[in-house]
Amino acid sequence: MFRTSRILPTLRLASASLALCLLFSSSQALAEPVDTAQPEAAGLSLAITPFHQFDAALNSGGSLEISRLFVDVNGHKGLSEQLEAGFHFAYDYTQYHFSGPVTFLGGNSWDKIHRLELGGSVGYDLTPEWSLFIAPSLQLSRAEDAGWGNALAYGGIISLSKDLSKELTLGLGFGAFNDLEELNFFPMIVINWKITDRLLLANPFHPGPTGPAGLELAYRMDDGWDLGVGTAYRSNRFRLAGDDAIAKSNSIPAWLRLSRNMSKKFNFDCYAGAMLGGQMSIDDRNGNRITSASLNPAPFLAVVFSAKF
Repeated sequence: MFRTSRILPTLRLASASLALCLLFSSSQALAEPVDTAQPEAAGLSLAITPFHQFDAALNSGGSLEISRLFVDVNGHKGLSEQLEAGFHFAYDYTQYHFSGPVTFLGGNSWDKIHRLELGGSVGYDLTPEWSLFIAPSLQLSRAEDAGWGNALAYGGIISLSKDLSKELTLGLGFGAFNDLEELNFFPMIVINWKITDRLLLANPFHPGPTGPAGLELAYRMDDGWDLGVGTAYRSNRFRLAGDDAIAKSNSIPAWLRLSRNMSKKFNFDCYAGAMLGGQMSIDDRNGNRITSASLNPAPFLAVVFSAKF
């Protein structure tokens, strides 16, 4: 059921802010090779995204609805013809709305989650065709009534890519993160393929603690409009009250995107899709599974306002 009283405060908060996004930004920063002609000028981007996942039933009883606000700041600077450095800061505020008898929670409960992420990146052209990309990051993720002290996750990603032509860049990489008593490892594919002047297949996300970079096929229409379809895997772990238990949320978002370039500096994106394969779980302080429950597929909506400086 659509609950206007829950989604409107999130939309108002996003509208009162400037804009860009973490989860649903269309940045191909990983896939694009460093410009070897000359050092790229310093750049800064900001994104704010309100997101709402509608009510979905839990297989163990009860249901869950989620409202989120993502804030994402990115910067980069070319240090030489072969070397570029960057930084990434993100804040994610999430509200979980449980309803009905949610038995899988046991003695645990939460509603508001705060996540901070800080990372850096280095892109280096080993040769005119081969590029190396390294991006370490730190993340703090906790329920509002839990402490920050035991909420730290850390790790990084590394990838190697090759420009096979002016239209196609391919590569492989992996990410490894120590995420609240759980070691996460994932492979990833780097791709930036300009199939035609209007059609592009590329990675839409920044890879990091929440998962790899995903895949999106985008079509450039007339008058600054883009249409895209994509999917990815997302995972979030956060510390609960008492600094004991750890909650985890996994899902596979699949989406349709409609975007509009308002100017060279401002962009607007609208996403509609579904969260598939959703699962919630709770581990003890040593990372041992206590309980879990799966979620039915749930529709979602997201709006992204973005700006470059």
